[in-house]
Amino acid sequence: MFADDGYERASMDRIADLAEVSKPMLYAYFGSKEGLYVAYIERNGHELVQRLVSADRSDASQTVRLRVLIDEFLGFVEERRDGWTVLFHEVNASRPLVELVTQLRGQLAAEIAGMLEAGTSSWAGLDAPASDGVAHAIVGAGESLANWWLEHPAVPRDQVAEWFVGLARAAIASAGPRAGQAA
Repeated sequence: MFADDGYERASMDRIADLAEVSKPMLYAYFGSKEGLYVAYIERNGHELVQRLVSADRSDASQTVRLRVLIDEFLGFVEERRDGWTVLFHEVNASRPLVELVTQLRGQLAAEIAGMLEAGTSSWAGLDAPASDGVAHAIVGAGESLANWWLEHPAVPRDQVAEWFVGLARAAIASAGPRAGQAA
């Protein structure tokens, strides 16, 4: 309902019908429509972060590691289209919801920054603040690209992944080598 109708137009009566529970039961569990919405955002946001954290962190090349993370991210978007839409496409309801999504973006960026700082056996990684800035750029590009992809479903996921890997690699390369590392 939230993904299809948006927060304002989503009806608690209809949500209760779809969930096959009474409307008072929804209010007993969530307190309000905003409480239900926050719970939905938290559940989907937690799943997205967990999928990225659980993705393969082997000592593979930077490109392979990026591809694994990007495949996991796009898999979430593809499999949980409604969840993604609510997380990043429909967050105009109220300040607490915007703050929740901002916090999620920060968690995603922190995970990526950690990967960028750790480097690999063949790449020394990035120093802060470059790792943090590049991580935020990658999160922003990914969010925008995912929203575009949802509007262009005929574009194959592999193609979108290749574009995103290229964007991420360019952002990483633009930050330069770790301090003391030869260019």
